[in-house]
Amino acid sequence: MKYIPPFDLIRRSVEISTIRGELRVNVSYEDFILILKRMIVGTDVDEEWYLRTYEDIAKAVREGTIESAQQHFTEDGYFEGRLPFPIQVDDRWYMDQYPDVGDSVRRGALPSAQAHFDEDGYKEGRLPFGM
Repeated sequence: MKYIPPFDLIRRSVEISTIRGELRVNVSYEDFILILKRMIVGTDVDEEWYLRTYEDIAKAVREGTIESAQQHFTEDGYFEGRLPFPIQVDDRWYMDQYPDVGDSVRRGALPSAQAHFDEDGYKEGRLPFGM
């Protein structure tokens, strides 16, 4: 990530209220998407990898309907569940953390923890390694 917007900018984009002594945030869906775009615009997108991985986007870039992998990721790719760059999975940690994946890999139903993460795990919100 090259840039992350300041918290105050994000805070000013939402309505904050107190309900039963607890702070609550309210935001329209459109504003929520704008906030996310402000957050992800600073993500480093590996242009070569992205275009090699997502052939539909490479074709659109060649045809001029999409400016770049970076632009696609920020406008649509993130929201479609696409990765901005390859993320290396810690296989042992991943299979320990997600026993269903470990069982599937051991049975041969999945080739690897990496394959699971690339196909489904990222979209499911699974972490690739300990944070």
